[in-house]
Amino acid sequence: MLNSMTILKPKPIKKGDCIGVVSLSHYIRNEHLEKAKAFIENQGYTVFLHPQTRLRHHRQAGTLKDRINALHDVFKDERIDAIMVSSGGNRALHLLDHINYDIIKNNPKIFCGYSDTTALLNAFHAKTGLVTFQGTDLGRLTKDNENITQHFKSFEDVCSGLYPYQYPMTQAKILKPGHACGHLIGGNLTLIQNLLKTDYLSSTDDKIIFIEDEKETLWNLDRMLLFMKRLGYFKNCRGLVVGGFSESVDYKEPTPSFGYSLEDLILEHCGQDYDFPIVIKAPFGHIGAMETIPIGIKAELIADHDRISFELTEPAVIGSD
Repeated sequence: MLNSMTILKPKPIKKGDCIGVVSLSHYIRNEHLEKAKAFIENQGYTVFLHPQTRLRHHRQAGTLKDRINALHDVFKDERIDAIMVSSGGNRALHLLDHINYDIIKNNPKIFCGYSDTTALLNAFHAKTGLVTFQGTDLGRLTKDNENITQHFKSFEDVCSGLYPYQYPMTQAKILKPGHACGHLIGGNLTLIQNLLKTDYLSSTDDKIIFIEDEKETLWNLDRMLLFMKRLGYFKNCRGLVVGGFSESVDYKEPTPSFGYSLEDLILEHCGQDYDFPIVIKAPFGHIGAMETIPIGIKAELIADHDRISFELTEPAVIGSD
């Protein structure tokens, strides 16, 4: 776990740029790739679908070697301006020991995804200092709902350097009031837990942590949060922003309920022994809104009794200061 580093910002995205796509976890169907590609092109960009996205190895898009080679390819390819993964899923953790991080560091680019991609977002940042982006992937852009345009607009705004960038917190709720400033770190809770005590995760000291997850039982979330607390993950952070925890499962009747809500667990493990603000129901996660959150960028969280504000206080890319 790295305590300090030089922050490496990528170049901003602009209309006409090329977004390269790789599949580093699960594959998505070819028709979904094409649908998302057409959507992005309609927004004014070009899209390069790496041939690896068409490969199949069990549920993954090719073998470990296929996925590593594709990742290296899109970072080295000078024609590609930004990178977006096709989907999350699982087994991104297996890539971390095989990546040439010098390629990432010497070719800094916007790299965006979420869920299983949390492993890569945090590893790139911890090993190279690169600012990475939790945000939409291609799979998210195939859903036929009103959120698609906002998913991509948030990606565009944050990755073009807009700041201060104010996150829409109208649905958010305060669990603990307070005021926090610090660099952002976080992602999917399950993946973060699996990065603890490795050099693929940066220190949370003086950081604002953001977390989300899906399809986890409440008792497993309880275990994860307790384990992270015991390892000091929350000890020196400045604030906590909790996004969507979709489909958090309780016992089915007639078995008695687990008895603790997600709010109960967050307060027990992150609120009782620490003095930092906590906000839940923030606009990111596996359903609903998908705001883009840059790992490594300064942000401010205000959780007043009558006000919630969460914003980027510096640009996430170079050349926008």
